[in-house]
Amino acid sequence: MAALLGQSEMVEYLYPKTYEIFDERDRNALFFTCVDTDLAMKMLGNYTALATVRNGENETALHVLARRPSEFASQSSGLWSRITNSFQKFAYKGNSKQTKALQLVQQLWKEILKLDDQVVMSLIKYPSQLLFDATRLGNFEFLAALLSAYPDLFWELDENKRSIIHVAVLHRHASIFNLVHEIGFIKDFITAMSDDEDNNILHLAAKLAPQNQLNLVSGAALQMQRELVWFEEVKKIVQPLSTEMKNKNGKTPRELFTSEHEGLLHKGESWMKNTAKSCMFVATIIATVVFSAAFSIPSGVALFSSSTSMLMFLYILTSRYAENDFLKSLPLKLMVGLASLFISMTSMMIAFSTAFYLSRHYGLVLYFSQENI
Repeated sequence: MAALLGQSEMVEYLYPKTYEIFDERDRNALFFTCVDTDLAMKMLGNYTALATVRNGENETALHVLARRPSEFASQSSGLWSRITNSFQKFAYKGNSKQTKALQLVQQLWKEILKLDDQVVMSLIKYPSQLLFDATRLGNFEFLAALLSAYPDLFWELDENKRSIIHVAVLHRHASIFNLVHEIGFIKDFITAMSDDEDNNILHLAAKLAPQNQLNLVSGAALQMQRELVWFEEVKKIVQPLSTEMKNKNGKTPRELFTSEHEGLLHKGESWMKNTAKSCMFVATIIATVVFSAAFSIPSGVALFSSSTSMLMFLYILTSRYAENDFLKSLPLKLMVGLASLFISMTSMMIAFSTAFYLSRHYGLVLYFSQENI
């Protein structure tokens, strides 16, 4: 009852006093209920068979943890050396929840690897392929624990004949994708694989990202830029022939990218134009306000920067809005325009504050001087 209510301290207090009276069914149920607490590690130490038991949904503890990336440290590094040394680093991180979750995965995997290879593969593939569950969710630390002890898992394929790297590319998980640079000679073999629809890894990069990944960047234009950057990064690791390969629908990776991102391209164009119009309006007002005092230093800066800003936003409004324009040209113009607008607003405020101070200070001095006369 204490476990179900989330009373972890009470559970840890009661367990040493009551674990001997638990039957196998109760012990298994308690283990899965507390799989994200310190108690799970203690129970596994006492009963190593818990590494292979299944819950009511036929899942092992590894299946459960594979779908919980939040339980692990959020790391973005993909260096193979970091994977092999990650557990040494955790020895110095105290008793953090992330450290203990990873230690539990490491111990579970250690116990499972004592079994025959056929049994191991059966455990991790049924009822779902936990490797690909973790990959879809970006659970890098979980995968690092498994791959560092069993590198042959890189060769595993899901139901669509896609490797871990392919699935990471499709779901835009850069930390997992970066492992491709650290796996040696097998990189060329894995990146050359095609799925059951003849999509190579570049075709998967050409598909539109899941909505949760797109939402990491605000603004359709910047989302389009992110998609183009991702496509170009994946393109760097494939053979030149792969860029011209066609899938079952007769599309090359670039053609697939264009068709998949057509809607996002139009949204990006609309977002960019609306942003440029709004900012250009503000820049025009600032230029009008400071024009009469342009010969003073702050006002002159404000006028120059607001004019620069208007010019940049005018360039944006008259751009072609071709696909590749969203990679560098349009974002750069937007950045320069916004930076110039910020400078003009700051300079205008400085000019206003200076004029207010001078008029108030010297105005009072002049007033009292006239009174004395």
